[in-house]
Amino acid sequence: MEECGVGIAEIQRENADKLFPLLLCRVREFPKGEKKVIVVSGGSGAGKTGMAWLLKQRFDERGIPALIISGDNYPRRVPFHNDAERVSVFRLAGMDALLRKRLYTASVCDALKALQAENLDADESLAVRYPWLEVYQKSGDAALADYLGTEKELLFSEVSSVLSAFKRKEPVLWLRQMGRQAHEIWYEQMNVSDKEVLILEWTHGNSALLRETDVSVVLKSTPEQTLENRKKRNRDKGIDSPFVARVLRIEQEKIETGLQKADLIQDMQGNLIDKDRISKEA
Repeated sequence: MEECGVGIAEIQRENADKLFPLLLCRVREFPKGEKKVIVVSGGSGAGKTGMAWLLKQRFDERGIPALIISGDNYPRRVPFHNDAERVSVFRLAGMDALLRKRLYTASVCDALKALQAENLDADESLAVRYPWLEVYQKSGDAALADYLGTEKELLFSEVSSVLSAFKRKEPVLWLRQMGRQAHEIWYEQMNVSDKEVLILEWTHGNSALLRETDVSVVLKSTPEQTLENRKKRNRDKGIDSPFVARVLRIEQEKIETGLQKADLIQDMQGNLIDKDRISKEA
């Protein structure tokens, strides 16, 4: 079913029904008239957008006007260029490691160029055929981890400023919008004077780099689950490539590391997860 251009599955409705009462209790703990910011985060494809719309609907039904903004509009580069930057970060670090370890030879150069041309240089299974590829990929992973979900990639400070302005009860916000190409960045004015709750949906919304949030909800999923959902969504090219799988894994590791910061955690089956249990399992 489509709502506001968002595909909503029945399991998402059931999950929202379990999550919303807890959020409502949290919101009602705030002083009357105070504006609240809720973040819905999780892996790409974990259902953040659908959950955000369902929560907004439930707040609206109870006379608590809410709005949604997407953190996906706040990377430093449009998706087309950011995808290229991610690949560049991975490859440059990988080649640098080969050079430093004196593994970069003419034959390695030729093999690597061929793998890169086919977008196979991130394929772990090929390290059996090319032993030096493990060094290349390990260093590339480290560089990606230093880039993904950081200020190098995302405008955390600008998002924090928007949230701060909302909580200060500024009547109008200028919200960033973004397409996939370099010329597709603009700002739209939104009157938020009547809104009591702002819902930010963003993969990296639970990051310690983001300020001015009140309640953090993490939708917990595995890289395999998010990849399957991304395939169903069919929004991006190459979503099942070895490189994208690597990016999803690194992003997921960062999300898992920050779970202790979350207020509420829900898996894709709707189970609400105890942070203490996660800590013990880690």
